[in-house]
Amino acid sequence: MTAPRVAGYTPELGAEIVRRVGAGESIRAIGRDPAMPGSVTIHRWLNENPDFAEQRREARSKARQAAASAHLELIEARKARRKHDWGRCDLYATEIGEAICRRIAAGESMVDICAGPDMPVTGTVYEWLRVHPDFSDMYVQARGIQAELLADEAWSIAKAAAPATVPVARLQFDVIRWRAARLAPKVWGEGDKASGPTKINVFVQRFSDGAVISGPGVGER
Repeated sequence: MTAPRVAGYTPELGAEIVRRVGAGESIRAIGRDPAMPGSVTIHRWLNENPDFAEQRREARSKARQAAASAHLELIEARKARRKHDWGRCDLYATEIGEAICRRIAAGESMVDICAGPDMPVTGTVYEWLRVHPDFSDMYVQARGIQAELLADEAWSIAKAAAPATVPVARLQFDVIRWRAARLAPKVWGEGDKASGPTKINVFVQRFSDGAVISGPGVGER
């Protein structure tokens, strides 16, 4: 049974609403919390209580200033990264390559890895792969390990599937299998198209006694 909504305003409840507004939440989001009054009730309280309304305005102003500052910091960080010398291929170091490959082998994507402030952008990493064979070899091995981890994850999903969750589990399994095949096509792909047509040997057997009467190698000594 659903608990009844809070009906009356209290200073403690008002302080909690103001705190959440200051943390960046909207009145609508707060009102969706079953433990809090609905948004209509909160707006009624704001109209009836000038002190509460003023506290909420101050909290919202601080939240907006904090969000704006965070956005400016993100922009400055992006500008700083664009000025970084990572774009030069001669700045590649084995330690950086090993760190990238370890994180790939652990299951991280290249996009997530390169989003870090201490990592080069994706374009630089792919350029390093082109000009540094040792890094390229490590990368291929790391992708293979990542594919093995994905295969294990797909197996876990398949084992945990219940009749009610089979459609979702099947979708997850197919996506993970596709990803594993992309990372290690020789192991998890749908067959090697470059290997040529498959050779089929045909034998003819007599059913009365089971003797093979024709086929490759039959009758040869």
